[in-house]
Amino acid sequence: MEKIDKTDTLRTILSGRKYTIDYFQREYRWGRKQIEQMLADFQNTFEEFYKPDDHDTPEEVMDYGFYYMGCIICTGGSIKKLIDGQQRLTSLTLLIIYLNNLQKETVEDEDLIVPLDDMIFSKAFGKKSFNIDVEDRKPCMQALLQKDQTYLPMSESVRNMLDRYQDIEDLFPDELKGEALPYFINWLIEKVLLLEIDTPSEDEAHTIFLTMNDRGLSLNSAEMMKAFVIQHVAEDDRIKVNQEWQSNISRIKNASSYDTSGMVNTQDVEFVSIWLRAKYANRMRDTKRGAKDEDYELLGDKFHAWVSNNARTTMGLAKPNDYKNFVLTEMTRVTDVYLRMMDYGSKFTTGYEEVFYNANRDLTYQTMLAIAAIKNDDTDDIIQKKIRMTAQFVDDFATIRILNFKKANWNTNKYQLFHVMQDIRNADCKTIGMVYVRALRRMGMSVEGITRFGLNQFSKRYMLHILARFTSYVNVLMGNPSHFEEYVDRKRQGNTYDIEHILPDKYEDYKDGFADLEDFESTRNLIGNLILLTRDKNRSYQAMKYSEKVQKYAGDNILAQALSSTAYSKNPSFLSTVVAKYGFRDIPDFDRQSIVDRAEIYLKMASDIWNPNDIKNIAGGWDDDEEKAFSKTKKDANSRLATRKEVGLMP
Repeated sequence: MEKIDKTDTLRTILSGRKYTIDYFQREYRWGRKQIEQMLADFQNTFEEFYKPDDHDTPEEVMDYGFYYMGCIICTGGSIKKLIDGQQRLTSLTLLIIYLNNLQKETVEDEDLIVPLDDMIFSKAFGKKSFNIDVEDRKPCMQALLQKDQTYLPMSESVRNMLDRYQDIEDLFPDELKGEALPYFINWLIEKVLLLEIDTPSEDEAHTIFLTMNDRGLSLNSAEMMKAFVIQHVAEDDRIKVNQEWQSNISRIKNASSYDTSGMVNTQDVEFVSIWLRAKYANRMRDTKRGAKDEDYELLGDKFHAWVSNNARTTMGLAKPNDYKNFVLTEMTRVTDVYLRMMDYGSKFTTGYEEVFYNANRDLTYQTMLAIAAIKNDDTDDIIQKKIRMTAQFVDDFATIRILNFKKANWNTNKYQLFHVMQDIRNADCKTIGMVYVRALRRMGMSVEGITRFGLNQFSKRYMLHILARFTSYVNVLMGNPSHFEEYVDRKRQGNTYDIEHILPDKYEDYKDGFADLEDFESTRNLIGNLILLTRDKNRSYQAMKYSEKVQKYAGDNILAQALSSTAYSKNPSFLSTVVAKYGFRDIPDFDRQSIVDRAEIYLKMASDIWNPNDIKNIAGGWDDDEEKAFSKTKKDANSRLATRKEVGLMP
């Protein structure tokens, strides 16, 4: 797009300016979904202009197009009071801090490093002050700048800022790193536009804010789509169809507990977008420069236009009765599935544990895959199987990638997962199971990556989850409650769980078994040296030698107890179901080999927990010849499709 008159670049908005925020709206509430949406929008727009294989210098960015991110409302003066826009500016500041850290670590040519400090903070008389100046955020901002991993947030808003920064670390596209990074940073600060509305007083700023939000509010895409659908329903059915639509949307909004402050999409828009993408998106935008948005992108938050253009040809809506059934049958069925996934994702439910596990890691695409798989006339038994298979697939897929230090989010894997979604759409259980298992077998990696898996910048957001899975798995094997929810809940009242290093951080005491300090530290962070402990014990044991700690482990969770000899006496359920199967043993002296041995035990457990055959069993099973034939048919189809594209028979 061309530059909109009166707008300012992100650099102009943030550089050398000071903003403060009223006490009544200081909470920062953006969630992972908003961060993911923002990064995806930036990537898609940037890639319309950037040529990965044909670029020279970042000066080329001057000719790239703009991205408009809305307006902010604030009072004038040397320190501007933000009335509207703090969610976006805070999120953009977190992104800039991340990019500042990233380029300093990865960009070798100093001439390509883009100065960003003045967009984050300024200094006067030797004192640093942040450009978004909120007192209780200062320690957090400082910790992010200095990459201080020991910082502990003291408020909900600051905790949310820290979580969103970690989301940026996790979700930032690999395609924008490396050679593309200086180009992207220049584009972000010079081509992302905001409209700043300055007012003489705070009262006038609030008046403008209320006018823009309370008067003349335009319909969102879901409401415009509803109007289009009802217009095509027979007049006698319109009241019933309208009531059903409203009922479905009300159920979704009532079940949505998250705060939508700062979101572009409301819950109804998000729901309808997921529904339509799951059921009707047949193409996805290519990554090459100048590629046009396809079904998947057009079915984002502006899907009403796509529906009006494709209702007959793609959606099969030709007669009034088609539109009626579209709402009364399909929408209601999809709403039921959507709400079930929300419920299982928020509450640990027997039989649907994997849905909860995926939700704990923000793997929200499990809902879209489940909706794609389920047909309007599926019985409840079939729906249960399809949900369980889908959740198991997402859990297996994500865990395998994570254990091999690969990102598991949708945006990184969207092309592969999109094709999986197309192949399972409205299919029977057996076909869906075979699609999922085939995708897992073709990943080119496995859970064996766990023997090299350790705690680092990438894995820190996943390690607690992985250790909790192992601990709860053993609990259940022994006939005890899982306790998984308790292990991973970092916000619950009382003593939360932390990651405990079994081998203490005392190189001098253990240096004989390691080549040097670097070898000691890297080996110490491997998963074989890690367990879960409550936070108070984790902190109190830090100064202890292993010989002292192991005695105290005897009173903790089962994976900690397993290090001590006391776990192997008068503990028949542990000995018969766990020790016999996985080879646990007490370890009086913990060393490098002990870490390797524990990792091998974790591998055996991982092979059982994340086993593609579980999907096969849920689907009802098939023989090896059927699986080979199914995979061969798909491979041949892909080969023919590629050939047709090469000879120009397909766009």
